[in-house]
Amino acid sequence: MVAEAKERLRRNVLAIRDSLSPEEAAEASAAIGQSLFTEEHFKNAKTVAFYLAKGNEVDTKGMIERAMREGKGVLVPITNEEITMCGLSSLSDLVPGKFGVPEPKTRKQGKHPPEVVIAPGVVFGLCMHRIGYGKSYYDRYFKKNTNAFKIGICFDFQVMEELPRHEHDVAMDLIITDKRLIKQGGHSIER
Repeated sequence: MVAEAKERLRRNVLAIRDSLSPEEAAEASAAIGQSLFTEEHFKNAKTVAFYLAKGNEVDTKGMIERAMREGKGVLVPITNEEITMCGLSSLSDLVPGKFGVPEPKTRKQGKHPPEVVIAPGVVFGLCMHRIGYGKSYYDRYFKKNTNAFKIGICFDFQVMEELPRHEHDVAMDLIITDKRLIKQGGHSIER
């Protein structure tokens, strides 16, 4: 069954991710941010949606601050039954939301839809799919927002050759890790 296979992978990769030291996670997150800011779709985007990290996920706060300094509109998710992207003007506006993930206290609509969405995931595959936490929030969001360029970011050990997947799972356009960029067709470019 696909659901059981996804859950096994999720548990195994989360155990490894949770064992990273804060220094290892920070160093890898910084490397991912450097690659992100040189990627063409991201460089050309005026409005970008980021996730806000929980636990030992790739930390996006430094990326968000830099995007704001560079004049990009920044959106972050608010989670209810679905995720809604909301404008963010300052990291000081964040409060704990659903599942303990930071969300903006000031709920303001973004001026424009995102041209690029930075997606979290527990596991990514060279097939360009991702496994999240099992609630399908991002897959449902991407089904409704098909024009956004989808970039998954993760630590390199979170990338597998193949992933079990459901019909409704949405593929990424690009995956960025601390060691490589993975493009459609599973082609890797080492850093």
